Amino acid sequence: MQSAIHIPSTSPWFPGALRDAVGPVRFVFSPPEKKILRKRKRIRPSRWCEEHRVVTMSVLPGKWKNSVTPYLAGIMDASFFPSVREITICAPPQSGKSESIINCIGYAIDSAPGPLIMVYPDEDTAKLNSEDRVKPMIRSSRRLKTYMTGLDDDMSRKRINLQHMPIYFAWARSPASIANKPCRYAVSEEVDKYPPTSGKRETSPILLTKARLTTYRGQEKHWIISTPTITTGPVWVSYSAAQVRFDYWVTCPTCGTPQLMEFRQIKWAHKTELDGDGRCHSEDPETIEARGLAWYECPHCMATWSDYDRDLAVRRGHWQDREMGLELSEYLRTYQPQKIAFHYPSWISPFVPLADPAASFLRGLNDLTEFKDFHNKHAAEPWKQIIVTTTRDRILTARCELPPQTVPPEAVALTAGIDRQKYGFWFVVRAWARDYTSWLIHYGYLGIWEEVEDLLFKNYYPVRDTDRQIPIWRAAIDTGGSEGESGMSMTEETYWWLRYNAVGRGCRVWGSKGSSRSLASKISIGKPLDKTPSGRPIPGGLQIISLDTDKLKDAFHYRLSQAIEQLPHAAYLHAETGKEYAVQILAEEKQRDPQGIERWVQVKSDNHLLDCECLCAACADPEWPGGGVNLLRPFVENGKSSDGPVTGIARSGWMQR
Repeated sequence: MQSAIHIPSTSPWFPGALRDAVGPVRFVFSPPEKKILRKRKRIRPSRWCEEHRVVTMSVLPGKWKNSVTPYLAGIMDASFFPSVREITICAPPQSGKSESIINCIGYAIDSAPGPLIMVYPDEDTAKLNSEDRVKPMIRSSRRLKTYMTGLDDDMSRKRINLQHMPIYFAWARSPASIANKPCRYAVSEEVDKYPPTSGKRETSPILLTKARLTTYRGQEKHWIISTPTITTGPVWVSYSAAQVRFDYWVTCPTCGTPQLMEFRQIKWAHKTELDGDGRCHSEDPETIEARGLAWYECPHCMATWSDYDRDLAVRRGHWQDREMGLELSEYLRTYQPQKIAFHYPSWISPFVPLADPAASFLRGLNDLTEFKDFHNKHAAEPWKQIIVTTTRDRILTARCELPPQTVPPEAVALTAGIDRQKYGFWFVVRAWARDYTSWLIHYGYLGIWEEVEDLLFKNYYPVRDTDRQIPIWRAAIDTGGSEGESGMSMTEETYWWLRYNAVGRGCRVWGSKGSSRSLASKISIGKPLDKTPSGRPIPGGLQIISLDTDKLKDAFHYRLSQAIEQLPHAAYLHAETGKEYAVQILAEEKQRDPQGIERWVQVKSDNHLLDCECLCAACADPEWPGGGVNLLRPFVENGKSSDGPVTGIARSGWMQR
């Protein structure tokens, strides 16, 4: 039914000549005209999505509730603040960041329409998001559904035509899909997965997308969203260039103190007794994750938060700028910024149990890939790694005050790495704490097998500030090599030595070899060998461990850089470590070949101590047969485990091998 509005003849704005010609006038409005002309009360985007957004593909389907992910409400509201033009969101995966932008699109359709383009890393992702997110968002909302044209052709995978605005779907590798589309809104999704340039001749996909907004300058909005990867990745570059960066502060449900949740306050079980299988599983990441053995400790009142308490703290939180500590709305009103950025970690998300980042961190202690995963996907920080230290002097800044051949009281085990040469043996002995902090305590050169046996089976190292001594727990010896002094190959000589000395003399010694190809992990345990290289049978077989030396060198150089910077999980050097050690550590450097593959390349003749360090680290690794040093018990004195820090290992009956 059409509505009519009667215009009185006395209306001062109505032209007299027209009134005399046509007489009384009535304006008649159709339903679409009334819909356009009706003045709605403007509401915040966060409130709009609670009234009009219905979530379909979610673990919590139904009407949108800001209380589930309260940190997203501030992002949505700030996006439509009048001065804001660019919004960068640096966040972990599966934390709601993409859903918040879908909400913003819905709000724009209903309250501030304009052409919109969504750019994804590849074509398949663009089409999937069109089908699985944007279209269901429009169809499931009673308000947004009224803007559909009803034509099937207007709801394609690459474009959605509404009655009053188009939505384009593009992908970063195709400049044609981005170009020639003047838009008011743009969404650049997962930008760290974009190629450096869009096609061979175009600029970067982000700059190409920004060019689409030129026509609407002053009214445009551009969302740049991604989980970060490296410091030079697009999202971190955009985040760093923003005028203001906001962090989400939570409020302790016990003491009411606002605080920024930091990973160092996430705690997990550190029991010392062994389980039925003879291992201490409380620090095993799989067990921590499966059993939920992690909690958050408020640094102000020491209250422990469960996942439920964490969710309460997040609901009472707020966004705060990093520099001045102003709340989000106050900062926007005061400074009217154009480029803003948001950052939050996974441990504030209700979808991530506190045990998940704890387990990811523990896995990363011995695997750089896992550690990168923790930084990117949980801390939402870019990965920054110093692979090779450039000078001998800088290497030696990793020295600490520990005298040589002395074990720090924090250590729970000693490992040795031995690199066999034609006329002798290079060796390294390193002390390990349960958290994989380590100390070089002894290195050098041995001439004959008897000296190797004295080192491994007869030598005890004193523990600093105690009357205890510790032998070497595990050792690995490289079995590679050419012809030895006896005419037998070095490999065969080493096999026979291991056959008679590897087990039963105290230190457990393993044979190892570098893998000729990249392994899925750092360590691979194959089938026992039943013959020597010359074909002689080995009764009972001999187990040889294959090592991915590239991964082990990555890990060692990372830990060495941690020692230089005095950061956790460092590989320290003893106080008298000399330049000859640094020269051998720098005998290899990581290079990129023409195919873009990074490999460790030997650039100087002597790299033996670097190989020995890798063998030491492999022996302590959780992937090694029997598990890593994180499973060892603390030193036991008078039948009781020590409290506080780990203090070492008793000389007799001190650990499983």
